[in-house]
Amino acid sequence: MTDETNPFGELVEEYVLECLPLAEQVADAFVAVERCWREGEDASALLTAIAGPLHTIKGNSAMMGLAAMRDTAHALEDACGVLRHDAESPDPAAGALLAAGGSLLVELVRRARDNPEADEALEFVERVRQWLARGASPALETQPERRRTERRGTASSAGQADDRSASVVRVDFRRLDAMLEILGEGLIQQAALTESVRGLTRRIGPADQVSRLDQAVVALEKTLKRLESTLMETRLLPLSTVVSRFPRLVRDTAEAEGKRVRLLLSGGETPLDKAVLDRLSEPVLHLLTNAIVHGIESPGERRAVGKSDEGTVRLTAAPEAGRVVIRVSDDGRGLDEQAIRRKGESLGRDGRSESGLALRDLIFLPGLSTAPQVSALAGRGVGLDVVAGAIHALGGTIDVETAPGAGTSFTLSLPVTLAIVRSLIVEVDQERYALPLAHVAETVRAEPEAIRQINHRGVAAWRGGLIHVADGGDVLETRQARPAGRRFYVVMAAAGRRRGLLVDRLVGHQDVVVKSLDPELGRPVLVSGTTILGDGRVACILDAVRLLEGGRRAG
Repeated sequence: MTDETNPFGELVEEYVLECLPLAEQVADAFVAVERCWREGEDASALLTAIAGPLHTIKGNSAMMGLAAMRDTAHALEDACGVLRHDAESPDPAAGALLAAGGSLLVELVRRARDNPEADEALEFVERVRQWLARGASPALETQPERRRTERRGTASSAGQADDRSASVVRVDFRRLDAMLEILGEGLIQQAALTESVRGLTRRIGPADQVSRLDQAVVALEKTLKRLESTLMETRLLPLSTVVSRFPRLVRDTAEAEGKRVRLLLSGGETPLDKAVLDRLSEPVLHLLTNAIVHGIESPGERRAVGKSDEGTVRLTAAPEAGRVVIRVSDDGRGLDEQAIRRKGESLGRDGRSESGLALRDLIFLPGLSTAPQVSALAGRGVGLDVVAGAIHALGGTIDVETAPGAGTSFTLSLPVTLAIVRSLIVEVDQERYALPLAHVAETVRAEPEAIRQINHRGVAAWRGGLIHVADGGDVLETRQARPAGRRFYVVMAAAGRRRGLLVDRLVGHQDVVVKSLDPELGRPVLVSGTTILGDGRVACILDAVRLLEGGRRAG
């Protein structure tokens, strides 16, 4: 149901905004409760903590006339009230019941805009009723008093909640996008003004009026920098807003595979632009699913090699050098390199001549899957190439490490934001290009004797090793100058690769506003976007990852 057909569309949006985080909190707590009971631990504190969120969801759903959500929350309240009195030795089926109810509640709230059918809720409420009737009915006598106590607790905290919410204003993210667009135009105009003042200074010298104009331009630049910083902070959200649903999905996937898996999360507070987060969820979820399906062994297989029955998958995140690094690792069997080699050969790649690192790169080939049979989760040919493509589209890199019997780790390096990129502006054959500084390791003056030709490829010594140095004109297909005429080379680095790119001139650093390419123009392989420079020129933003990947083919 759309806002046009639903007269209460805005109220439903408010309901979802408020209740969805609470429902996810409840569902995550139920997964933790199930784990506590499985390990013989007391879960009464968790059950007590979720009483408030459940009561809020039930009340808000009743007020909105959303019977499916109201009844589901009410049934979960009843079950939790009984289980709190027997939290140390619960019915074995109780954990699965709560986990299923939590996932259902999240889905119902998420679909509130579409006026979901109540069949699923009716079935779950009936399951809870039957479960209560089988062995939990004596404790139901305490429920009226329990509800009165919870209402008193909810009322006592309402004042504090109101105080916190008074300083919060909800803003449609599209407005933040519009503000960023306006800021981008301001940055472009400020860069143009700076160029004009420099030209004026060169023409008439340091006159008083020109000096004051220069000071005003510098002050304007500082003000815009502060505005940019504040606006970008407004757009940032913690990674936990995406990963909060992963524990439930990992549990369900492990159950479907007949495996026991523990998900350990850290770094959930790491901030990322919402535009990045929105496109990051699926690739990370794919890696988690891959770890469970392909990496973690069955309990019997793990016991046979001296491991515990339960496998571990870790998802960690941390800021690093102006970017965010996310790692998804497991303690499973590791990559089956023989199977990968055979599959790679069937796809036309000769794995026998590949090095260890390049052999592992085969897993990113389209259509490569080592699953013995097709299932809902594996063997469909929708593999890690999709993950790699999504990460590269975000301006990120993906790397993999594995050890037989010890597990596999995927490392993602991502920009904090896609909107404004700190870049090095270079010139090749009278055209200017932007290279994201996050991938620039160093700029070097290209001394003629420092670059040697080996197998018709330029090679230079750099930090104790050798790197390939390609001519910018050859790579970008301009070829208007001889490689010997380039004055500098830029050393780019990403995902363990290093490569130098010969350029004519280093123009300087600049925060560039990323403009997407018109789809009708197509997308050149080495270009990730465009920007407008201070002198009004349109410059291509080079895709450093693609440049590095082409290092073995170009030059």
